[in-house]
Amino acid sequence: MIPGIDLLAVPLGYILWFFYRFIGNYFLSIFLFTLVVRAATFPLSLKSQKMQADRARLTPRLERLQKKYAKDKKKLQEKQMQLYEKEGVSLTGGCLPTIIQMIVLFGVIAVIYKPISNLTRIPAEVLEASFSAVAQETKEGEDGETVEVPDPNRLSESERSDRNIYRELKLLMVIDKNKQRVIDFISELSASARKNVSAVEYYNQMDRLRRDFNFFGNTLLQNPWNERGFAGINALWIIAIISGLTAFASSFISMRYINAAQSSSAQPGQGCQNNAMLIVMPLFSLFITFRVPGAVGVYWISSNILALVQTIILNQIYNPAKIREQAELEYQERRRQKLEDKKRLAQARARENAELNAANQAAAKGKKSKSKSSPKKPADVDRLKETDREKGAQQNAEDTAPKPETSESKDTGQEE
Repeated sequence: MIPGIDLLAVPLGYILWFFYRFIGNYFLSIFLFTLVVRAATFPLSLKSQKMQADRARLTPRLERLQKKYAKDKKKLQEKQMQLYEKEGVSLTGGCLPTIIQMIVLFGVIAVIYKPISNLTRIPAEVLEASFSAVAQETKEGEDGETVEVPDPNRLSESERSDRNIYRELKLLMVIDKNKQRVIDFISELSASARKNVSAVEYYNQMDRLRRDFNFFGNTLLQNPWNERGFAGINALWIIAIISGLTAFASSFISMRYINAAQSSSAQPGQGCQNNAMLIVMPLFSLFITFRVPGAVGVYWISSNILALVQTIILNQIYNPAKIREQAELEYQERRRQKLEDKKRLAQARARENAELNAANQAAAKGKKSKSKSSPKKPADVDRLKETDREKGAQQNAEDTAPKPETSESKDTGQEE
């Protein structure tokens, strides 16, 4: 298991324990637990879906860039990055929600693999005493080393190891066959270690949990696939098959939405890749659930069903296909509006040019007719000549006017 996942498994374990405490049924508890985890991570899924829808919105424009720069890959990549940056679309923004969901998934698996710790909340000292009680007997080998005596009703050292993620599931499989030993080993613990609870009560809690894993005469603590192969078909195969079918349904719905958002002229081979994923993922889920305990398969079934429902809900909120179609319609509308604007502008310019030409022609005709009838003299020359004539007439008037007699001429006349 990934280091540090146990820290995440602690709060998740309390959620599972809460449901099991009030419901008392492992199947319903696992389903409700998975539902709560899905609901908690739904905002991350919604954010990832929105980013996918944003990329779908740019798909028509990206396709036009691919056609325009089909022979210049470097220029195409540059234009694509400019478009993403302009529209505020991140190509890696959807990775973080996916990574967080994967971390949570590992935490959930850690909870499923430890039903005793998470469902009964038995103290660690009591649990370790129980493991010691079901340990295989040992003997001295031929070379003097201590070896274990194989016993199907006991657990080997490797099965009891902390590194074995199935150790608690293995303990539940053999606890009823070692009832008295388990009670005796727990009784040897101090009252404080047992938290003043009797050894019999602890055993009854674990045995009750073991019975909850019963499934049509089998136990969910076992793997559907065993050493007998196809000859060992049992009821647990139903869980593995249902897990594969629900995984296929979830992948089919998800791929249907993805294909609807893609262009038919998308990248060559894309459809083959999608079809391969549609087959590979369910087969992988089928293989895993055959190889892990049936209890884990129950979680996979619940997770697949809720994933299918979540995919439908997310695509109702942000449907990449509809967003892509709307983006294409908006582009066509903008293009039509732009063409109409160009047409109106061309008509307006044509009218202005026609009016200007008509005005110039009318002015030219008017000048031509006036020049033929009476050529005009410059206004400044006419004014100068008029001024000279007025000055000449004024001078002539002064010369011809009689001069008045002075006092000297009067005195001269009297003396004569």
